[in-house]
This record gives sequence, structure tokens and C-alpha cells, in this order.
Amino acid sequence: MNPTADIKPKAFVKARSKLHYKTSITGILFLIPALVMIAYTIFIPTVWNFMLSFQKWDGFKIYKWIGLKNYKDVMADETTRISLYHSVYIAVLSTVVAVIIGVMLAAFIYRLGKKEGAVYRLILFMPSMLPLAIIGLLFSFMFSPEMGLINQFLRLIGAGALATAWLENSHTVLLSIIAVGIWRIAGLTMMLCFAAMQSIPISLFESSKLDGATYFKQWIHIVLPLIKPIIQLSVIFTLVLQFKTYDLVFVMTGGGPGSISKTIPLHMIDTAFTFNEFGASAAMGFLLTIIVMLFIVVFNRILKGEQYEY
Repeated sequence: MNPTADIKPKAFVKARSKLHYKTSITGILFLIPALVMIAYTIFIPTVWNFMLSFQKWDGFKIYKWIGLKNYKDVMADETTRISLYHSVYIAVLSTVVAVIIGVMLAAFIYRLGKKEGAVYRLILFMPSMLPLAIIGLLFSFMFSPEMGLINQFLRLIGAGALATAWLENSHTVLLSIIAVGIWRIAGLTMMLCFAAMQSIPISLFESSKLDGATYFKQWIHIVLPLIKPIIQLSVIFTLVLQFKTYDLVFVMTGGGPGSISKTIPLHMIDTAFTFNEFGASAAMGFLLTIIVMLFIVVFNRILKGEQYEY
């Protein structure tokens, strides 16, 4: 047996493991700034908010530990319950409708040519790029009772009886906010689903077409099962965005008149910075986090199914 034959592989393995070690260290060093940023912006504020929810603090005096009192007061407060109901109603309804519309828009654009599809994608995705404050101002003018575009249009087509103060009527204010939220976010779902569809092999469509499948059947039996993970991602992303919406509601209604459109984010800000109850506001934030996580679990269970590969 040649002794050098054993030495070379051992030397090679040693050099390779040394290189792997250096590469791992380099990767960890590059990750440190990102980990520090995540800890500073997410982990530390979350822990601090959780601890603050058990204390009484007005922003100036010394912290006072009061246990679960903030949670008891928050859950007993009628304004908090109403605000929570509004948040859940807006988030769930706008998420379901926006995702359905987004998927349908993706199906429509997929059938268009490249040039036409690119134009429509840009137009439909544009609302997602606009600042929420600008969107709120735009639709505040559109929903104006006298000079608003919507009421003017209704009067023009002879349906003036339907004209109303959209943002001041308790029956229409939440639906108006939901409609604006859908208009804003549906384009994002459309882009995600369209990108997922682009990765589906054309051969699947061609073979199904030879078997006599219509475009509708292709969508039901090929496209939807394959893009289901993207639809789940869209649902989670949209749900979180809609639950934490503050700017849009604040600009459009300010939570009013009274509290008929107040949501949890608005109520949290009012509680903290108007009434200086930072502990109660932190308790609301933690409860909202739990509620959002529960809804994410529920939606994931609803959309859970077989994962298909191609």
C-alpha cells in the first residue's frame, strides 16, 4: 500500500474543512449587522411592550407594576371592544375580497399579451405604491357628500337617492374604508399570483388543452393548486397590513364621527398620547398581536391542503 495515497486525501479533507470553517465565520460576520438591526427594531421593542403592559406609566413618572390590571381594564372598556370589532371586520372582509379579486386579475392579465399585460400590471399595482395618507385624502374628496365624485356620479345616472354622507353614516363608513383597502392591496396579490403563474411550465397547459380542458378548468385543476402557497402568503401579508392600518382611517375619518369607525391602532394611539395610558396601550398592542396570530392560524388551516410540485 502506498502511504502517500492516504496522506493526500487526509490533507485535502483538512484543507476543505478549514475553508468551510472560514466561509462559515465570514457568513456569520456578515449576518451580525442584520441580526442586531432585527433585535433592535423587533425583538427588544416586543419584549419592552410586553413588560410595559403590566405596568402603569404616563410617559414621565416612574414605572409602577400593576400586574394584569391593564388587561382587565382594556377588556372591560366598551370603546376597546368596539374598536376591536371594527378592526376584525375591516381586516377579514378586505383580506378575503382583495385576495379573490387579486387572483381573478392575475388570471385576466395572464391571458393578455406581454405588452398589454405589462400596462395593466403597472396600472393595477400602482395603488399599492401610493402613501396611505395620499390615498386617504384622495378618497375623502371622492366620498364627500356634496362635491364628491361618487355622489355626483350617482346623481348623473339618476340614482341620486343612493347618495349619502359615506364617511359619516354608520352603515356605510366601514364599508367605504374596506373598499379603499381592497383598491389599495388587490394589486399586490395580483402581482404575486401572476409571478407564480409565470413559473408554471407551458407544457402543462398545452397537454391539458389537448385533452379538451377549457381555460376555466385549467385554472381550477392546474393553476390554483400550484399557486396555493402564494395565495396563502398573500392572505397572511394582506391580513397583517389591514389589521395594523392607521394612516388610512385616521386621514379619512379620524375614527369618527364618535367612534363608529375607530380601530384598535387609532384607539391605541389615543390611549397612549391623549390620555397618557401607555401601559393600557401596550396591553392592547399585545392582545392585537395574539388576535392577528390566531387569524393567521385559522386562515392557514382553511387554505391547508396538498402541496403540488412541477
